[in-house]
Formats: sequence, C-alpha cells, structure tokens
Amino acid sequence: MYILHLLGKDFIMITLEHYVSLYLSLDKRIHRKLEVSLHGISEVLFCTTRNCKLTIQKWERESWVKWSPGRGRGNKSTLTFLKNPVNLLMDESRRLVKKGKLQAAQNLISEYSKEFPGLEEDFADWIETLFGYRAESENRDVLRLKYGKQPFSPLDPTLATLRSECHILKHVCDTLIFYNEESNHFEPRLAFHWEHNEAGDQWIFYIRKGIKFHDGSRLTSRDIQHTFERFMLSEGNPYRWMLQDLEEAVILGEHSIKLLLKKPNHLLLHLLSDEHLSIVRKSDSKDIYLDKLVGTGPFRLVRNDGSMLIMDANESYFRERPFLDSVEFWNVSEDREDRTPVKTEMEFGYYRNKEKKDDNRKRVNRIEKNVQFLSLNGRKEGPLKDPMLRRAIQAIADPSLLVAELGEFRQQSAAFFLRDEENSREVDITDLLLRSSYNGEELLLYTFQDRDHVEDTTWLKQRCMAYGVSIKTVYLPAEELLRSDTMAEADIIHDSATVTEQEELSFLQLILAENSPIWHHLSDELRERLLAEIDLLKSLESHDERLKRLFIIEEKLLETCQLLPLYKNLSELESEEGIQQALINSQGWIDFYRIWFKRN
Repeated sequence: MYILHLLGKDFIMITLEHYVSLYLSLDKRIHRKLEVSLHGISEVLFCTTRNCKLTIQKWERESWVKWSPGRGRGNKSTLTFLKNPVNLLMDESRRLVKKGKLQAAQNLISEYSKEFPGLEEDFADWIETLFGYRAESENRDVLRLKYGKQPFSPLDPTLATLRSECHILKHVCDTLIFYNEESNHFEPRLAFHWEHNEAGDQWIFYIRKGIKFHDGSRLTSRDIQHTFERFMLSEGNPYRWMLQDLEEAVILGEHSIKLLLKKPNHLLLHLLSDEHLSIVRKSDSKDIYLDKLVGTGPFRLVRNDGSMLIMDANESYFRERPFLDSVEFWNVSEDREDRTPVKTEMEFGYYRNKEKKDDNRKRVNRIEKNVQFLSLNGRKEGPLKDPMLRRAIQAIADPSLLVAELGEFRQQSAAFFLRDEENSREVDITDLLLRSSYNGEELLLYTFQDRDHVEDTTWLKQRCMAYGVSIKTVYLPAEELLRSDTMAEADIIHDSATVTEQEELSFLQLILAENSPIWHHLSDELRERLLAEIDLLKSLESHDERLKRLFIIEEKLLETCQLLPLYKNLSELESEEGIQQALINSQGWIDFYRIWFKRN
C-alpha cells in the first residue's frame, strides 16, 4: 500500500512519505517510545539498511523523531515520533501550492485522506484562507504625492497608454499571473495553478476561490472569459495583437478556464501578466470605466476627477492588506523654472537641483528602463523616404551630445533598446545630405507637451537648422498625439518606451501596439519582414533563442533608421527616514503595495 513512486518527487516529499508510511505501519501515536529494528524499518520503506539510516538521520535533523540505536546483542533500537503527520502533510501541501504545483498537493492530500479523516477538509479550509480578510489599522497612513503632469484619464486596461496609467492599473487590478522582475519568474496571482498540453496550444488556469471585486461581487471564470472577449472586441483597443492567437476562452467551471490558441505561443504567460490584460468585472454596460474602475487589486479607486486621484486600501485583499490606508495624487502643475521638490511627505521623479541635499531625508535613484527615442515615418510620402536623409538625421540626433549638452536627469545615452552598448556613429553629415534628395522641405516633429520633450525637440530643431534641415515642432497632449491620423501625419515623433525585464513583451509592445508611432511609421515591406520574425519568435520555447530573434528585429529597425534611441533617465526618490520599502522600479515608479511607515 505504501510503495513509493519516486519519479517526479523531490527529496522533501520522499522523506515525508517515508515518515508517514512508517507511522501508519507502527503505533500511529506521537511521543511514545517504540522498539524497532533497522531491518524492520527498511522492509516498510522498501530500502536498504544503509538508506534507512540516512533517512532516520534526516528525520532527526528535522526534529521529526527521536532515535536511540540498540547497543549489544538482543537490545532493540527505540524510535519516538515527534511530529503529527497531519501537520507535516499540510505543511508540504502548502509548499507545493505556493510553488504552483496544485496537482501534486491534491494528490498528496488524496493519498492519505482515508488514513487521516478530516485532512481533505483542513486542506480545503486552508485554500480558502488564501483570500483572507485584514482589519483596518488604528492609525490612518496616507501617502500623498504631487503629480504635475496631465490628469489621469478614465482608467481602462484596454486603453491605458501612459506609464502613470499603467502603474495605477497594477494597484487597482490583478492579472491571472504575475511576473516577478526581481527573480525573473512567474508567480501565481488570480490563478494559483496552470498547466498546458505538450503542443502548447491549450492552457488551463485554476482560479483562487473567495476573491472579491471592490464592489463585493465574487470573481469567477466568467469574469476572465468576459475580460478576454472584451479585450479582443473592444473598439479602439491598441493592444489587440496580444491576444491575436487566442481562438477561444472556454469555461470549465466556476474557478477554471481553458484557453485554446490558434497556434502555440510561448509568450502567453508574459502576455497574461501584463496590466493591459488585468481582469475586470463582467458587466453588460460599456461605460463602467467612465466612473471608476472596479478591480480586485490591493487598492480600490475612489476618486479620479482630474484634480485628484485617490486609492484606498482594499480591506479584504486576497494576498494581504497594504500597510498604506490611502494613496493620493494631487494634480499640481510644475510651472516653476526649477523643479526642486517642496518638502512634502515624499517626492519622486526627475530632479534638476540634485546637489541641494537634506541630511534628514533619504534618496534612492535608478536609471530607468524607459528609453527616449525618435520614430521616423517611413510610410509617409516625402523627404524621409530617402535613406540618406534618415541617416543624416540619425547622426544629427547624437545621443551622447544631447545628454552632454542638456544633462540633468538625462543620465545615459542609448544606442540600443535591449543592450547597454555603445555604437559609434562617426559619419559626414554634410556629405549624407548632399547625397540625399532633400531640398529644404519642412519636416513635422511632433511630441508631448512635457518639459523634457520640449527641451529635447528644441535642441534637435537647432541641431537640424545648423545643417540646413528645416523642422517644425508641434506639442500635443497624449490623447491627441497618439491618434492614428496624427501619427501618420508626423514626419518624426519624439516618444519614450519602457523595455522591462520582460524584454520580449515590452519591445514587441513598442512595435505592434497601435498607439505606438513605430507601427504607424513602418513601410509595408518592413512590416512584413518584422511580422515574419515575430511569428518565428513566438514559436520558440527557449528564452535565449527568442532574445536572439529580438536582437535581429531591433537591428532591422536601427539599420533602416526607422527607430533612433536617444537616452535613459535617472529617476530619483526622496523620502523621510520613516518611510520604508520606497523603491523605484524599472519604469521609474514606486510600488505602493510594499511601502510602510515606521513610527517613532
């Protein structure tokens, strides 16, 4: 009955099953000294006497047993069980579930449910506690931040464009799974287990029970099906490419769903961890986001009216309640010449006056993964169809010179998006212009209204003028700049993009998202070549192989002067000493879920 099937089981599992097997074959009580022999134990465990000794030593180190070997002829050894097997089985099942091995945990519990009545019920009760409730703390801790840019738009995962909007989504909503940028591994989130067939075109996700949306309704697989269908059918969704390989989302039960793909896509887990695929409540209303977004995340959105955005802690968050009771963004315009922060509870962003430091405040900084870039329109009929002119503009927009002359938060020139390498561009700009067909035509350079974009494009315009290239700069709000007709009209767009630790997803987002200027500026020929490379990339199971294809895609964009990287920013955060876990992520933002205040 207790023969062990060792294949596929780790050492901890084997050690535990040995322990339970021996416990069930003997007295079935703990803290009772039993007379045993090594030979008798080895017969129960189906192992050699030598391995039997090693197993007992392991149990002793874990304080599971007390072992006294017999001394002399006729003296038996004694063994005392110190740990209740039920507790050990529960501990092991928790470990397996936390590692995403749900089936193994269920098999373990099922295997011993007859011998230990109530074990299955205890396990089911523990699963429910994963969605536990936290009472509100006595003191109300509020993090208030000044936000000097444009107000947050009505938040909709299918439409969020700016980094600020995406960051808020991550706190208000959850995704099926989570990508941990620190460990570079996927972790359970709304789904606590997933599995797929050998071909990789059918995936099943098992959803946690007991999760509630902020309005009190319970999360089920119907909400997930609705989210994906809405994502694919939503008009104006610029990220539809992310689920273009999804054939159907099939509900298997209240808490399980199967995704059927048209073809294997080894980027699926990356896609499902992206905030644009945040799970939203099923609703027949098309206007549920015009008021406020209802998610399952650690914070609930209580106000977003243009002047202020407020998120309050989700008291019943299924992971654990945030320490912060509320996060507030006040929309305060930055109209001063310098951007030296006022001493509020916390400041973060780009600092122009970094030398004025306060010894009573902490500062941390990080070079962002966000890259400022120029997109040259290779689709529009006009001067930029000429590769010589594009190469000349590439040389004029010298990233090292831009960083050296404008400085401040512009920390590191960028020759690539995916690599931190230098790229020498010593070319004769005048010669390139003479060899081109350019004849003084005015080029339209569009960008955002933020001060850093204005400064960059002013610098570029002056550089172009010095070489006889005429530039007209146009500054637009984000919602207008990122319209398809606006991007198609521009000759050049100054924008930025974040390439996170999920290189494949974030770089493909830059190319394929319909609110990215790159997609609208690609010629038909280049689009076709890149889409073929991307299809190949998605079919590759190896991350290293996919990265090689990604480098090829980047190289094609750079060698055609379609995409011109400029620089990366230095983000700096300043806070009071009592604020803990205030860390800047790769996108230049801070995780409000982790922050806490140390009170004196």
